[in-house]
Amino acid sequence: MPFVDGLALSNLLPSSIVSIVTPQGRQREALKKELFELVEKSSPPGNPSGRFDNSDDGDRFFEIFTKELPALNPTPNPAQSSLFSGEWECIWTSEKEINFLVKAGLFGDSWQRTYQKIDIPNNLLENFLEFDNNGGLSVGSYINPQPKKGDRFDIQFQDAVLKWKGFTLNLPPVGSGWGELLYLDETIRLQRDIRGDLILAKRVV
Repeated sequence: MPFVDGLALSNLLPSSIVSIVTPQGRQREALKKELFELVEKSSPPGNPSGRFDNSDDGDRFFEIFTKELPALNPTPNPAQSSLFSGEWECIWTSEKEINFLVKAGLFGDSWQRTYQKIDIPNNLLENFLEFDNNGGLSVGSYINPQPKKGDRFDIQFQDAVLKWKGFTLNLPPVGSGWGELLYLDETIRLQRDIRGDLILAKRVV
């Protein structure tokens, strides 16, 4: 990598350019593309526990998810990074409760999307599942990056709301937990939680 006044050129360029001109950047982009292709080909939304219809596709997916991309993570202390905040679309997850609702729908109404809104400066995390006819399930939480582990954050559930055909039901929040970011950049996030569930999320905003 060329240097300018003792600094690596990659530190001086916008990340979108680095992803094209550096070998590591190109490798990241290729692996990210492969990850999305494997999900599209072999693990449609709602598959139980995020199962892959083709076991070889699943093996390759987990190799990229848990090893290859984390080894190329460009964001130090990702849970404390400003990149963590934003709106994130859930592209794939192994979480069985989410996959059940995606597959089954909400009392006959089909699932539309699953996404999160994260605001680290204000310690807010909101999870949303949207269904036809303005139905939905939302769960609000407090989120706090752990000061001594830069890839890990704590969650305390605060509220849950179920909406269906004009009815609104407040549900009691249950419990707390933690998650860790295996990989974070400007466009995707790879995450594992206290139960070992995995999430592949793509930035919306």
